[in-house]
Amino acid sequence: MAGNPTFDAIVTSTLRKYHKKLQENLMGHNALLWLMRSKGYVDSKKGGRSIVQPLLYGSNSTVRSYSGYDILDVSPQAGITAAEYVWKYVAGSVTISGQEEFENSGAERIFSLLEAKIKQLEISMQLEINSQLFAVGTANGGKDLTGLGIAVEDGTAWSTYGGIDRSDAANTFWRNQWFDFDTEVNGGSATTFGATKGNSVMGLAAMRRMFLNCSIGKHTPDLIVTTRTLYEEYEANIEGDKLRTQDTKLGDVGFINLKFKGVPIVFDDDLAAEEMLFLRSDFLRFVIGTGRDFVSSPFVKPQNQDAKVSQVLFAGNITTLKSDQLGRISGITA
Repeated sequence: MAGNPTFDAIVTSTLRKYHKKLQENLMGHNALLWLMRSKGYVDSKKGGRSIVQPLLYGSNSTVRSYSGYDILDVSPQAGITAAEYVWKYVAGSVTISGQEEFENSGAERIFSLLEAKIKQLEISMQLEINSQLFAVGTANGGKDLTGLGIAVEDGTAWSTYGGIDRSDAANTFWRNQWFDFDTEVNGGSATTFGATKGNSVMGLAAMRRMFLNCSIGKHTPDLIVTTRTLYEEYEANIEGDKLRTQDTKLGDVGFINLKFKGVPIVFDDDLAAEEMLFLRSDFLRFVIGTGRDFVSSPFVKPQNQDAKVSQVLFAGNITTLKSDQLGRISGITA
């Protein structure tokens, strides 16, 4: 057999052993995915035509007080439907040429070469998945993840999401909270985050309003994501001890953050400019296909190349259980 069997065995074994670490590093690159994983909101599902997410959007009208022999209401209840998401696929390749194989014959040199190749792939997949997570999913012919760009969208024109048409007046339950910054806090006139109105900073007033819009009782957003520019703007408009208040769990794993009403704020360079997202991780799921959880395929040799290649494969999507407690503020000028 052509090639070095020892080399093949070491490379294949190492890449497979690296699978769990690769998965952890990829998901640990994004604050939302890290938070969802830490709270148990990453699901593994077997294949099928699509990912079906049951939704509960109405109350049960049969619940009421009674006494003695009162007739109890057994009316059939509506208010339960399902959102349907298609599987999305992401892959990256580790390729080793015959020349590299020939020049790295010792075990130590093989490990060194493979470590560099895997690190390169890991960084590239981190950047790609993070970018797709904040987008709308229409890139690359609609093959990208159905990201937060549509899950928590700008409501100037509601889209169909999870198979449910948000523009239909009957489906308002499926719309996320949204408002335009200038319209909501300044009556339509242009303003900036740090501008003041009365005793309030406009940006902070908008954040307070959206935070409450996304809250029911003690159930509130648990992560706010914004741009680097708006993160700096928020930091510039709070003072004293607040600047030293951060979420220690996120901080301990390397995410720079501050707090707003006890909730961590992070920035992400893939979020659209002038935007701020208010998220509840308990209403989101990162669904991963069983057997496609960043697993590596065996190394194979292309027919027309002196090389060997293995793919790292992912199948899944991000889904939403309840939209009306997720929020987006648009058009925030720094």
